[in-house]
Amino acid sequence: MSESSEEDSDAISSNPSDTIKSLDELLARLKWSPFCFFIILVQSFEWAVSAQIFVMTAYLTPAGDTIAANGMYKSVRDEWPDEPEIFGWMDSYEMISSIAFVGNLFFGTIPNLLSDRYGRRKVLCVVLFCIALADVACALSPSFWFLIAARFLQGSFLNAIASLNFVHCMESIAEGSRFLASCGFGLFWTIGYCIVAPEALVVGTWRWIFGINGIAALACALVQLLLVPESPYYCVAQSDRGKLEGFVKRSQWLNRRSYNIDYEAVMSKKSIEGSGEAPSIVTIGQSLSFLFKNPPVLLLLFVMGYAEIATLLSYAGISLAATTLDVGDANWNFVLSGLVEFPAYCVAPKFLDWFPSKFVMIVVFACASGSLIALKFIPHHLTVLYIIFWLLAKFFATSCYMTSLIVASELFPTKCRSFAVGFALTFSNIGSIFAPHLGLLNDILPDLAFLVFGAALAIATVLVAIFI
Repeated sequence: MSESSEEDSDAISSNPSDTIKSLDELLARLKWSPFCFFIILVQSFEWAVSAQIFVMTAYLTPAGDTIAANGMYKSVRDEWPDEPEIFGWMDSYEMISSIAFVGNLFFGTIPNLLSDRYGRRKVLCVVLFCIALADVACALSPSFWFLIAARFLQGSFLNAIASLNFVHCMESIAEGSRFLASCGFGLFWTIGYCIVAPEALVVGTWRWIFGINGIAALACALVQLLLVPESPYYCVAQSDRGKLEGFVKRSQWLNRRSYNIDYEAVMSKKSIEGSGEAPSIVTIGQSLSFLFKNPPVLLLLFVMGYAEIATLLSYAGISLAATTLDVGDANWNFVLSGLVEFPAYCVAPKFLDWFPSKFVMIVVFACASGSLIALKFIPHHLTVLYIIFWLLAKFFATSCYMTSLIVASELFPTKCRSFAVGFALTFSNIGSIFAPHLGLLNDILPDLAFLVFGAALAIATVLVAIFI
């Protein structure tokens, strides 16, 4: 009798009017629940891992004495100081950064495609284990070129860890919780970004930067494997009732309450009113066919693709320059360039709620371009003014990324949306590949690289103004 009363106390009444008959209603019941916060926390924490993969080269490639005086830090350049230039002019050490994005360019979309077939959770677990393995390989590298190969492997999974967990999270929470989730992802990206600086100063060697990131990736993989259920959207799209029941059971366990669910109605993919099919997974062939039959949409794809390339070119260039600027302190520059990203992650989505999407894109791209071009003309002895414009450029470059990502997800029709957004993100790696090497332009004229970044964003601004 006592056991029955305990179960009743944890359960929601099971009268017919309280029965959940759609996926949207189920997620709405979970809004602001402990389970909702758990999903946001776990999935956003993985962005800290991806942030370290993206920016750690700012502490791998410069000479150690630019990071810490008196030989307190040893970089890759210090350990293998005699690597010859590639093609007689390209700095070999900058390949540590660009090779990761080459890997991401060629293989970054494969895990996302596999997730449509095998599930978000399963593929994400494999990705996290592979990143942990690649981190260990980098940390134990016996030679410079072994490190390059291991970094290529690590970069091949960068897009997956940055996007799959985001998709999984958004498919597992109510629409009203998604702004909080976006802020959570931005917060943990900022933490993962900024923590590289104290890590480097505490551990004193580039090898442990990889080691710490590998430990974090392994911990995320284990949590994902043992505690996180499959995305309910994927379960319904694949008609997998067993996995949907597993999602519900995990939410009931964390929330300490039960839900009366009509699984037949939920799995029928109908809305609560009984009209409108839930979106099903579209194949690559269907997306390509739709694009080539609709030239205006194809043009939008190339415009957004270029905008993403220009954005990542500028974002990566600003981020990786933090420890080599001859203005200010290298470590504080790096930390500040990370901290300024968090308000951008929170503000950009709100601006898109308040103003037309095209207007917001034009403003943030124009401001990023203007801030970067201004750096070419600000004397370096005006330290405070220079750092302010440099941080403004970083803020607006981050806003460009968030804005274009959100707009792309709304701009393209459902039949090609997933492919189009994935295409733009994949080819944005071209910007990240070239950004580390454009620092050579500063040998011709001071801050010429920033001028090139600003010009690329100015072209993107014009294209958005005309075609979006």
